[in-house]
Amino acid sequence: MSSSLHKVLQLCERQCFLWPVVISKDSNNFVEYFKFGFAGELLKNNICQEWLLSMVMNTDENIFPYHSHGFTRNIIKDLREPFEYVKKLSNSQLPFGISETRLEVRDLLSNMTQEETRYFQPQKHTVLWSCIFARPGNAMQRFYQWQRQRKMWWRKFSASPGRFFLTDIQSGPDGQLVEIKAEFPWGSETVETVCYSGVRLFENIESTEKELFEARDGRKKVMPHVIESTASLESSVLIFLCDAYDEPLFLGLPRQMLRFHRNCISRRGTWSVVPVPDQAASKCGNFNSVVT
Repeated sequence: MSSSLHKVLQLCERQCFLWPVVISKDSNNFVEYFKFGFAGELLKNNICQEWLLSMVMNTDENIFPYHSHGFTRNIIKDLREPFEYVKKLSNSQLPFGISETRLEVRDLLSNMTQEETRYFQPQKHTVLWSCIFARPGNAMQRFYQWQRQRKMWWRKFSASPGRFFLTDIQSGPDGQLVEIKAEFPWGSETVETVCYSGVRLFENIESTEKELFEARDGRKKVMPHVIESTASLESSVLIFLCDAYDEPLFLGLPRQMLRFHRNCISRRGTWSVVPVPDQAASKCGNFNSVVT
C-alpha cells in the first residue's frame, strides 16, 4: 500500500470515520467490509441521500426508487415486476427508470493491478444502481448526457474537482461502457460506471415476454434502450475521504487534515477535520471541526 493511502486510512481510523476489516486469501489481502464510526455513518448517509436526490428527484425522467430485497443482476428476470409498475405510472411513455440501493457480496479478485484498489472494492458493500429506459431516437444522446451529469455530480462534492474524469468509451459484449475515475497520488480509481446496452437485453427472450417490456415512444410501440449506472456506497465514502485529505503547513510542519466540501458532512459549510494528538490511539476519538 502506498504511504499516501496509508496516511488517509490511519487518519480515518483516529477520527472515527472508518477502518477496513482485512482478510487473507491465497497470500493476498482483501477488504471484507468497512466498519464505520459516528462520523463515517454521517458521511455515508449524506452521500446516499445526495445520490438519491440526484437520481430520483432532480432528473428529467420519471425515476422511481425500488428495493429488491436481494441481488439484482438480471433486468429481465429480477425487474419484471417493478418495470411493469413503473410503466403504468408513466402511462407507458418512455423515458422512465428505476433506482435501487442493495447489499451485495462480490467475488474476490486476486489479479488487481495495484494493492490500493482492493481498499476501494470491499467484498461486502452497498450498490448504488440506477437504470433509464430511454427512447430509441435519443438514447445515445442521453447516454452521453448522463456521463457528463454523473461526472459533474462527483465534482460538485469534491475538494479537488479536477481529479474526476471520464475514460474513453469501451465496447464489449454487453454494450458501451464508460468509467468515471478519480486520480490520486498512487493512481486512478474507478468511482462509477455508466453502461449503454441498447436493446441487447431483450434480444434473446421469447416474444410473449418481450411484450411485457414494450413501451411507447409517442404512439409507437418500441423496445426501450437501457442505460445503467453503478457505484458502491462504501467505495464512495473512501473516495471522498481520500479527496478531502490534506497536509497544510502549521508552524512550519505538515498537519494532517480532512477538508470536506460542503454538503459532504454539514449543510452549513465546509468542515475541516483536524486530528487530536492525545486521542490518536482511540478507535473512536472526538474530532475538532472548523466550519468555514
